[in-house]
Amino acid sequence: MVEFAMLHPIIADTIFVRGVKGMRYFYKLYDNQKAWEARKKLLVGHTLELFKIDIAKAKQCPQGKTAYASKIHAEEAGVVIERMYVETIPGYYLCANIYVSSDPAAYQKPMPLIMLAHGHFNRSWDNRDRFFEDSQYLGAAFAKRGFCVVAWDMIGHGDDRIDAKAAILKHAYKKNTVTQAWNSMQLLSYLLSGRFTKETGYAIDKRYIAVTGASGGATQGIYMSLLDDRVTASIPVVMVSAYFNGDCKCENGVNALRTRKVKSNVCERAACFAPKPQLVISCGDDWTRKNPETEYPYLQYVYGFYGAQDRIENFHDLNGVHDYNLLKRQQALGFLREQWQLPANGVFDLPYTKDEYNLRPVEELKTFSASSGLARPADYVRSNMELYEAVTQTNRGE
Repeated sequence: MVEFAMLHPIIADTIFVRGVKGMRYFYKLYDNQKAWEARKKLLVGHTLELFKIDIAKAKQCPQGKTAYASKIHAEEAGVVIERMYVETIPGYYLCANIYVSSDPAAYQKPMPLIMLAHGHFNRSWDNRDRFFEDSQYLGAAFAKRGFCVVAWDMIGHGDDRIDAKAAILKHAYKKNTVTQAWNSMQLLSYLLSGRFTKETGYAIDKRYIAVTGASGGATQGIYMSLLDDRVTASIPVVMVSAYFNGDCKCENGVNALRTRKVKSNVCERAACFAPKPQLVISCGDDWTRKNPETEYPYLQYVYGFYGAQDRIENFHDLNGVHDYNLLKRQQALGFLREQWQLPANGVFDLPYTKDEYNLRPVEELKTFSASSGLARPADYVRSNMELYEAVTQTNRGE
């Protein structure tokens, strides 16, 4: 047990509450589908109570402004990249990159959607946020194979940054947990709308909606898959753990995983996605390194209540590190092909053995930049609290 305390300073404070002991607590709480469904209802209800989000409103297409810059043509990879924003909250313009195939035949009919949340990776100004190399590679590779991939910003990151040291909004702010969940669902609502199709010519196949991301991006995905039943597949990467729930205020700022009402962890929240297809990706270099023997058997246990053990998988990158590398991306693609039974049409089943995409710099991918030609709207919200209050007011109908 002591070895886990060395992984991250916060783990030392939580290991005896979490870990194997915590998983045993869950096993005792429910041993059949009815008991589990009651527990799941409690978890979802508790989360909604803390978040103060009206799911019905989150599923409505945002009515605010949208804008698109000129397309980026990544000819070497056979994809097109969009730079855009959608106003998800009055005065907040959620920025994203949309990756699609450059072959019109690939988007003449509705496409499977990959919602790609980014984590806290920060290797350089050009290698962080939604522009992180793993996100770019995944976007290009999956788009070439017939998917629509959308990578969007966390609050205070991406286009919220002014430069390498300053941002318009704070990222490590406790209410961002709520705001980011709202943004994720509102973005999906836009992507599934006729408005999106009218503005881009693209359409999404509602049967195939996956959410994925690594580290803090996986945390966002887990919340989204917990609250939004439109998601049909989940692939959390290097995050699901009985030992660690994330250390950024944006992940656990409203204390959704441990209050007087309910004690939980990120692994149990991931289990709430059962019986839908889920691939949990772990590695041997971080707090997910015990997944094969601790967290994965528990997930199989819950999926077993539905007779759906074939819909939960764990890929353990034993010699890998805390990232979303090529090997992990290959596993994610294979999982979706198999679970969604995508046709062998020369596109979905195109082999993925290496990345053929040339990484783009931040200034080329940003929505607000000299190269995009889009200026930040003058009414852009500059207060985290104001942003949060706008979300809660919207959900109260004010």
